[in-house]
Amino acid sequence: MQRTREDGQQAWLWVVGKTDLRRVSRNRGGPLWNPLFAHMLDAAACAECLWDHYLPPFTRARLAEAFGGDEHLAKKVVMVLAALHDLGKASPCFLRMVGDSYLSQDPELEQAGQQWRQQARAAGLPLPDDAEMAGAPWARHEHVTAEVLPRILGCECRRRCGGTGRYDSSARGLHAAADLLGGHHGHIPSSATVHSAFPATAAETVGDGWEPVHQDLVNAVLEILGIGRREFAAALRPERPSAIPLALGLIVVSDWLASDENRFPYRRLGTACSGWWKASRNQARQAVDDLRLKAWPVAPGRWADLYPDTPTPRPFQAAGLAALPKAGPVMMLVESDTGSGKTKLALAAAHHVAQVTGAGGVYQAMPTRASVGQVTGVLEKFLRSALPPGVAAPLAVVHGTAKADSRVHALLDAGEQEKAAAEDDLFDLAPFMGPTMNGDHSPAGGSAVLDEWYLRRWLGLVSPFAVGTVDQIVLGSQRSKHWAVRLFGLCTKTVIIDEAHAYELYQQRLLDAAVAWLADAGTSVVVLSATLPAKIRASLTQAWCQGHRVEAADDGTQGPITVIDAEGTVTRTGPSEAVPSLWTAIDLQPDPGAEALAEQIASQVEHGGILAVLRTRVDPCVDLYELVREKAIARGWGPDVVMLFHSRFMPRDRQPLEQTIEQKLGPNPDDKSKPNPKRPKRLIVIATQVIEQSLDIDFDLLITDLAPTDLLIQRRGRIHRHSTNHDQRPDWCWHEHLLPDGTRLRMPKMQVLWKPSADGLPIVEPPEKGERKPSNLDGLVYNPYPLLASWRVIKRKQGPDGLTVISTPGDSPELIEAVYGERQTAGGEEGKLVDRTWATWQADLDDEDQEASTRVIAPYSNDGTPVRMSELASGEDIGDGEAGSGMRGLKALSRLGEPTVNAITFYQQADGTLTYDPEGMQKADLRYRSAPKTKQEKKLYREQQTNLLLNTLPIPAHWFSGKKALPKPETWPILDHPPVRRSHVALLSPNGECIRGPVGIRYTPLTGLERT
Repeated sequence: MQRTREDGQQAWLWVVGKTDLRRVSRNRGGPLWNPLFAHMLDAAACAECLWDHYLPPFTRARLAEAFGGDEHLAKKVVMVLAALHDLGKASPCFLRMVGDSYLSQDPELEQAGQQWRQQARAAGLPLPDDAEMAGAPWARHEHVTAEVLPRILGCECRRRCGGTGRYDSSARGLHAAADLLGGHHGHIPSSATVHSAFPATAAETVGDGWEPVHQDLVNAVLEILGIGRREFAAALRPERPSAIPLALGLIVVSDWLASDENRFPYRRLGTACSGWWKASRNQARQAVDDLRLKAWPVAPGRWADLYPDTPTPRPFQAAGLAALPKAGPVMMLVESDTGSGKTKLALAAAHHVAQVTGAGGVYQAMPTRASVGQVTGVLEKFLRSALPPGVAAPLAVVHGTAKADSRVHALLDAGEQEKAAAEDDLFDLAPFMGPTMNGDHSPAGGSAVLDEWYLRRWLGLVSPFAVGTVDQIVLGSQRSKHWAVRLFGLCTKTVIIDEAHAYELYQQRLLDAAVAWLADAGTSVVVLSATLPAKIRASLTQAWCQGHRVEAADDGTQGPITVIDAEGTVTRTGPSEAVPSLWTAIDLQPDPGAEALAEQIASQVEHGGILAVLRTRVDPCVDLYELVREKAIARGWGPDVVMLFHSRFMPRDRQPLEQTIEQKLGPNPDDKSKPNPKRPKRLIVIATQVIEQSLDIDFDLLITDLAPTDLLIQRRGRIHRHSTNHDQRPDWCWHEHLLPDGTRLRMPKMQVLWKPSADGLPIVEPPEKGERKPSNLDGLVYNPYPLLASWRVIKRKQGPDGLTVISTPGDSPELIEAVYGERQTAGGEEGKLVDRTWATWQADLDDEDQEASTRVIAPYSNDGTPVRMSELASGEDIGDGEAGSGMRGLKALSRLGEPTVNAITFYQQADGTLTYDPEGMQKADLRYRSAPKTKQEKKLYREQQTNLLLNTLPIPAHWFSGKKALPKPETWPILDHPPVRRSHVALLSPNGECIRGPVGIRYTPLTGLERT
């Protein structure tokens, strides 16, 4: 068969890659099916463009090391791999789906499929007859690719190696590359899975004509891309662990780009394949331009250029920047108080790293979804200065409810406006082409935009700039679906991990592994924390050094900023002058009970003041709110003086609460150097922990339940956040303290409530079945030992007046290490409590460690051995993959703790109408709009999706077991409306009682979700 003939009669050209199921091709007058070879060329062209414009230099270097030794050859090798990812579609089990009436339910496609089979057989494609093809052995096409490719490229082991190459060690690189392609749908297959795909193209089962077809497809790709078969096969030597997710991620993203039928039209047989290749390259360039999939076009810039509002860095920030290495990747750990400027330092450090390493962007990871919104605005503002004038860059928000975020909508609208302006030739958009781009730029600076493409699952991390949860990082160190795409997106940019103190041990172990992967890939990492225990600092340092295969070398310096380079040199630094101390008086008091506490609160704010109460659990939070609200109304203040804030509100009701509280208690929006004019005379906020991470607000006095010291230090920041408001703080909120040197200080107070037992010790242990001793449900949220240890530390430091005065950051290390460091000791009953809670804590930590170790995949073992390809295999029971591979019974988890069941909630009115609100004013639009076309349809679809997310209610999983258990979600009736047909739905009466679904709950916009 002559590969140079281009008349469409070669058998291999008749292999189908895609069919027009969505009518995109037919609507533009195109063919009903697309040749596989055309899609191969599209994917290769996308890989070429991403290599040239998206990949930073250190990523290209890692791929060059794995695929040929130099970047020019490696680029071609990766392009070939991207082209060959769907080679397994050349098999009867895949091609029998062409025109399948059951799959398409499209008579036109069915007829085209029948015609195609006749023509393909006539051209020599070895299709069995229809009956035989229907019974052909089945395998997923990516597994067929992994099975056939090594033999096509020269491995002679055939079936005996089961896809491992162990009978032909020189071919292990071929098998590694083939298995990598076998994972392009999310999970790298095991050797058993690859072996099971053999019958799908074996001569014994489907005839002997398929290997020549595979040979011809491979030869055609190699010829058009200009690389010899032996040169290509010899270049496949991926040994460094990070080369696997980097190559696989690049191939998957190239495939997803090339699968966009609007950007890559179907090709017709009979036209020259060289013309296909030219069109593929042009369309790939246009796709990358449209989506702005380009590395950060960073230009030299000083602090004043990045932050014109604060043109001089604080000494703390200047010291951190001065400590950064002049070349190569770096890990920086920044430990400082809330409000000290850590985020600005982190972004400035990322800018420096981009200058010296070419890092393609930034991903900022936050502990919760609630904390993402504020940082999105910070990064958006940063990009105005950090991008060249006139340049627009994608800024993705990465979490499950991003589609309901108003900031996301604004970014999408900005992207649409940019496109419209370009189409109208109003100005040169200066496509995001890198630091050497040409064109007239707007003097207004850069801007952040977004395309809906980045809202798809996994693609948010591919955006050059993104803000999301830490879950996205820790899922990249597990066998979750498309874990390689997650790591690929992260490894091309600088990763900032914010509020690192907020992560449980389970997450910390996964985070350590992720840091090792990032280090191995040449990525830089910045870790921010107000209260970082020494053990976590040490484990992150070890993970970084493990990824670089070096030993940590500490130079003995001291300071709150730790910098570790690629050689493992550990340097600490800090400001050149003293950091201002934040003094706080902690009043450790027994919890008087809800009624007495409510009266105390009302009495305290009688003459004014902004007071917050932070309760560990939702139920006590709601109980206290109702009592305080009654007392506020009785005093004639009105109900608006008391606000309730917790996690069991629908986003529809929670977002207005957030906006109101930030307007009242945040900084002056017009001038941060002046007090906020909207700050009320009197306000009481009763909340759970959600208030400490998600809002930029401060209070005059904070009352909090007992919590571990690191969290208490973090919460203390809520009475220090905006100093410009402090002149309005009432006298009763201040404490006068005399230092040993005679200095008199005036400081804010924080009251810490603890639950006392009869012997005067704190009750910190949760209830146990069959025991009647006093218990505390807070011990189910925080481990009893850190609670007890924190109580003892605060009590031990009490002064003669009964208050514990602390100064941060100076006292922070001592307070934290006293809890998380060496085991505390005591005698008598207190000692027994210490011993008992310590033993329980160690057992719980061991459980978390074990949970993490069973899921985590690290690039290197403790002895430095690189992870093997077989250890990266996953499947149905790891993440959400396919059957046939992986370990049984294990799911990828981003965090432990109690899960929730999400229910989309509607109110059913008397006439049966479904609405989003109890009053019946917002009718639920549940028409099917899965593929909007016009601008109006897109607008309506966005509104629909936003409303569904705004009405999504998280229900605690433990409510579905035990006494008064709710009906299991699988028993809930299905609501027969397309947008929610596959979702759990709860129908409420207008008064909030559940009438269908999780019957046994009640929801009101005033107090949130509760059990009846």
